[in-house]
Amino acid sequence: MRSFSKRMVLVGLILIMILTCNFTGNIYGAKKLEKVRFGLLPYQDWMPWTLAQELGYFKNEGLDVEFTKFPDDITVGEALAAKEMDIICTNSASGVLLAARFPELRTISLACGFLGYAIMIRPDDVYPKGKFKTYDQFYQEYRGKYSEAEAVKKAVADTCAQLKGNTIVMDRGTGSNLPLQEALNAANLKSTDVKYIDIPDVEGALAFWQGTGDFELGGYPQVISLSKLGAVKLISARELGGTAVILSGEMARADWVKKNMQTVLKMRKVWYRVIADLYTKKPLLDKFAEVANKWQGTTLTADDVQQIIHEITYWPLKNEAKNYFFASDAKWNVMNIYQSSLDFWVNVKKQVKPGSVNLKEFIMAEPINNRI
Repeated sequence: MRSFSKRMVLVGLILIMILTCNFTGNIYGAKKLEKVRFGLLPYQDWMPWTLAQELGYFKNEGLDVEFTKFPDDITVGEALAAKEMDIICTNSASGVLLAARFPELRTISLACGFLGYAIMIRPDDVYPKGKFKTYDQFYQEYRGKYSEAEAVKKAVADTCAQLKGNTIVMDRGTGSNLPLQEALNAANLKSTDVKYIDIPDVEGALAFWQGTGDFELGGYPQVISLSKLGAVKLISARELGGTAVILSGEMARADWVKKNMQTVLKMRKVWYRVIADLYTKKPLLDKFAEVANKWQGTTLTADDVQQIIHEITYWPLKNEAKNYFFASDAKWNVMNIYQSSLDFWVNVKKQVKPGSVNLKEFIMAEPINNRI
């Protein structure tokens, strides 16, 4: 009898403990985190997301963000369309291609303008030793003869005119096509006025340095590696301007955005928080380099991060977004840049049918940004 009573008391104590744990858990807000499947590309444009995860900013917003690394922007777009991801990285160079294939996709946010492209030449080809003048050389020649705006415009045009009849080593299937098109337009050249050696970026940079072609056009890693070898920038995306600037951001499916708008807004809050902290808390530069190196396989230092921020990939703060992306005279007006990209894929590459992409419907970044 006593044994039975002891067992009942023990059972009662266990039940009380269970109920107490559940009750106190609810009192103190032990909520289940909302899972977000994020398709991440291994480029610096989106690396602040990895820093935000490292610092616990997602959990502060009640989010459990699961990153999956993808090798390129088309593959990650296909995963989004297949509902394997909720949010993915995207950019203005390839975003319209995805929109043409998958009309349900939407650009929900903008992160930065990428200025890392450059047309490179070998040092022996630079005037006066060689026959090609760089943008800097033309600009120095014109700056005292013309107004600042005219000197810049003429320097860009004359630099790019040197492409005619020569050979560019580049990957014709990447975003490099847009800075190329900007360079051709600046000099009133057609695509057929230039010869091409179509080869992936890494192999192309090596082949160029070993003597293949006259120019090389690639992304930031190729610019850095060739510069360290002694190659020189003929002209950079920063100097070309216009569609040579590639806008990076995020994309999601329209139905998912409709059901999860609060999640989208929380993600934007996290983004702007980590960007603001990155700019104001110097120790975070080292932490950023650390987490970015893990994702990119790079060896960035805090000084490299500073250079990236100021010269290659500036991430506007929330109060700067309008002037950088959305105002009619914005530095990187989203509609102008995406329209130029669309024109390229429709009229030059002929891979998108006219009228197949409605940019006003496709780009939701501004109204979402206004709700934060």
